[in-house]
Amino acid sequence: MSALTLAVFLLGQAAPAAAPGAEIRALTVTLLDEKDREVTDVSLADVALSENGVARDIASFKPDTRPLSVAIVVDTSAAVGSSYRLNVVDAVLGLVTRLPDGARYAIWTTGDRPTKVLDHTDDREAAANALKRVAPQGGNYVLDAVSEASADLKKLAREGDRTAVVVVTGTGPEFSYRDKYRAADEAERNADLFLSVQVDSGQADFEVLANISYVLDRLAKATGGRYDVILSAMGTDDALRKLSAHLRSGYRLAYATLPDIKKRKLDLSVARLGTKLFLPITSEREDSPGEP
Repeated sequence: MSALTLAVFLLGQAAPAAAPGAEIRALTVTLLDEKDREVTDVSLADVALSENGVARDIASFKPDTRPLSVAIVVDTSAAVGSSYRLNVVDAVLGLVTRLPDGARYAIWTTGDRPTKVLDHTDDREAAANALKRVAPQGGNYVLDAVSEASADLKKLAREGDRTAVVVVTGTGPEFSYRDKYRAADEAERNADLFLSVQVDSGQADFEVLANISYVLDRLAKATGGRYDVILSAMGTDDALRKLSAHLRSGYRLAYATLPDIKKRKLDLSVARLGTKLFLPITSEREDSPGEP
C-alpha cells in the first residue's frame, strides 16, 4: 500500500445534546501540507463537514490538546538481523524525540513473544537503554503485540489521553497466536490511532505478508491512520519522521448529529490550498472517555 491517508480518529462519543434528539460527537482530524508537515492555522471558518452526505453543524474546531500516549511496537525477530541496530534503533529514538512535549510512550518488542520493555515514560535515555538491551531473536509476534499494546493503552484512554500505536515491522516469519481478524478486532477497540511502517525486501512469504498487511491496513483505515511500506530498513528514519507530524498535529472537531446512525461516513472539506486532509473512512457509535 502506498503512502496513504493518515489521520487521527477518536471514535464518536456522546456529549450533552446540542438540541432535542441530537448529540455531539467528536473526532480528531490531522491536516498536513504538501511536504507532510503539520498545519496549525486552520480555523472553524475554514472547514465544512458532511456525514453520510448530509451537512452537519460543527460545534467547535480547535487544536487537540489532550495528553498523548503512544505504544511503539518494534519488530525484534531474528529476521530483522543487523538492520535493527543499524537502522531501527536510531529511527525509533528519533521518533520519540519528535513527539509533542509531555507525550508519554511505551516500547513493545515482538521477537520470540510480545514484550513491553519500557512502560510509559517521557525519558529518552530510558528508551535508548531499553532498545539497546534487546537482541533480535525468534519469530515475529507482531499481531499479538499490536493487540496487547493497544489493550495496554485502554486505561490511559479512559483517563482522557489521546492514544496511538506506532508499528515498525519487517516481513519475517510470523507466529502470533491471534489470527488476523481477532488481532484487528481487538486492537481497533482499544486505541485511537494506528500508524505503521513495514519493511518489505521482496522476499517475504506471501501469506505472512498478507496477514500483516491486512491488520495494519485495516487499522489505518478504521482509525484514519497510516500504513506505509518501504523497500529497505534504511528508509525507516524518514518514514517515522513523516509519522511524527501526525502525532504532533491534530484538530479536535465536535459536531451535532443524530444518535442512532450505525455507520458514519464523514467528509470534511478545508478551504486551504495544498492542505492534505485525513479522516477515517467510517465511524461507529461508541461511548468513549475524555472531552467531547
